Amino acid sequence: MKARIWALAFAAVLVFGVSAGSAFAQRDASSPASRHQRYDPDHPVTPPAPAADDSQLKPRSNASPDSTDTCTYKFTSGSGNTYLQFCVTVNGNVVEFQSPVGIEQLSPGGSAAYEGYGICDVTTGTAYWDYAGNGDSGNWNAPTKLSLTGTSVKIERITSDGAWTLTQTFTSVEGFDASAKIAMALKNDSAEDKQVALLRYANAVPYSGSPYQEDYDGTYESAWGYAQGFYGLILQDVGFPTPTTLAWEREAFPIDTIGGPAPCNADAKSEEPILGNVGSLVNWVEIITLKKAQTVTVTDRYMQF
Repeated sequence: MKARIWALAFAAVLVFGVSAGSAFAQRDASSPASRHQRYDPDHPVTPPAPAADDSQLKPRSNASPDSTDTCTYKFTSGSGNTYLQFCVTVNGNVVEFQSPVGIEQLSPGGSAAYEGYGICDVTTGTAYWDYAGNGDSGNWNAPTKLSLTGTSVKIERITSDGAWTLTQTFTSVEGFDASAKIAMALKNDSAEDKQVALLRYANAVPYSGSPYQEDYDGTYESAWGYAQGFYGLILQDVGFPTPTTLAWEREAFPIDTIGGPAPCNADAKSEEPILGNVGSLVNWVEIITLKKAQTVTVTDRYMQF
């Protein structure tokens, strides 16, 4: 696995302009002409017919009755090649991501969606996660919906030990680069300063007739999966963790498994690249010191490419 990025506030300004968009630049430079997509509104794309047993490819986990991949908050924008539809659960998981029109990239054939978030309290070694259809850690309180509009939903969730509050804001961003933007605000509710890691995970399946036989790769700020000659899904950082006074390190990478990672050992199954096999995306950041009552915000987005 590549070396991780260490960052302090004074370094953030210097590297921002260089790093922004690097995943797209790398993909453009390396993509053969056969993967270039053309959209014709008079001939809309027709997704391949799913195999009869696709719904059984990712079974739903019964690890905790609190985990769910049921769609609750749905957002839709655009049309044709700029179409975006994604759906969020009550717990704050993205369980549908259709973009462009007709291309489902998280739940092909109606199978269970594996997507979500994880926290590692590095100071105590305690892990918390919720990966939708892939189950959760069982140490969360029930979620609270804080707000809902036509383009966003804000969901709060507190760990059952009272140590952390995770507030997620999901926003539908329409346009040429339509995306599902996720701001994850993590507050240290404990009585001491903590070292903590926060991650986003998705079993991206850009279905092209042979599910779970895609290619996966990553950079420092982005991880993606794609089907040769078809479409892909990218999980990308948006800016840097805030406030900028925090010291942090981060990395994005694919893992060679369908299921989600252990938050305190997130890169245990990392592999780059993964070719023609199963894989998932992980975007990981570690905050070196988060003071008691302090909040850090990490923002990611999902986009088709």
